[in-house]
Amino acid sequence: MFSLAGAVQNLSVHVDLHATGSLRGVAKLAAARKRVTELSARYDLVHAQFGSACAVVASRAKCPRIVSLRGTDLLGCDTGSLWYRMHGRAARWMTQSSLGAYERMIVMSNRMRGELRRFHGRDRGVDVVPDGIDLTRFVPRDRMEARRELGFSDDTRPWVLFASLRADNAVKRPQLAMAAFQRAAERHPVLVLKTISGRPHDELPLWMSAANVLLITSTREGWPNVVKEALACNVPFVSTDVSDLAAIAAAQPICTVTEATPDALADGILRAIGAQSNNNLRNCVKSMSLPVVAERLRSIYASTLCEVEEKSAA
Repeated sequence: MFSLAGAVQNLSVHVDLHATGSLRGVAKLAAARKRVTELSARYDLVHAQFGSACAVVASRAKCPRIVSLRGTDLLGCDTGSLWYRMHGRAARWMTQSSLGAYERMIVMSNRMRGELRRFHGRDRGVDVVPDGIDLTRFVPRDRMEARRELGFSDDTRPWVLFASLRADNAVKRPQLAMAAFQRAAERHPVLVLKTISGRPHDELPLWMSAANVLLITSTREGWPNVVKEALACNVPFVSTDVSDLAAIAAAQPICTVTEATPDALADGILRAIGAQSNNNLRNCVKSMSLPVVAERLRSIYASTLCEVEEKSAA
């Protein structure tokens, strides 16, 4: 978000970032909403960066309002523990109850736009704008060169990269990822599963370039940043059917979107590591570069303010 805000500021838009702090509890939520309402009197526009409680906090701003919806804030979560699912339902309810206060809504994918129409009845004033990616950092590198820089100079085995194996992340389904990897490893024993959880952020471009394939097993996603980063480094993905990834897989046979089963995902993994490298994958995310996304946001801000002015004058 910080880098995107900087890219927007480069287009002569003054941007101030406000962190709401913890919003757990009625008192904290009310205090944050009061603070944002007061601050908003100084601005032309407020852009809430998430639905759920964040959307509630910004819903009474004294200027035009835009909200970005990113995934679980739109539909909640239908997997995991009872607490996790109840938390997801609460997030969905807060999002739904707040949407009427916003002049414009931004979603991460065309799928999310369809879900917003289907489940929340909103179709007008909706823009599809995925988060931007820094294509100057995530660039294709020689795989073995990247591994040498990470300290794996002698490792020539195929790497399957997964975001995190934390058991408490129900949306990402790490158990499914592990099962898919094990099925693939039964047929290709030298496979290695690597995770990027806890890695220094500066290392992430190297991890992407060092991998043979990225694995995604989520129940739902807005537009997963790790997939953008992998594609920017010409690394293919194997994924469950989330976001708009199926459209990319249809155009790029080295990538796979398939059923959420270990066998189907394992087939995709083996197909990816057995295929020749595709140097065109980076083209899939050029429209999501920071400058392009920043310009789209600037345009949305300007058109929103013009629409509000026209309504006020009518």
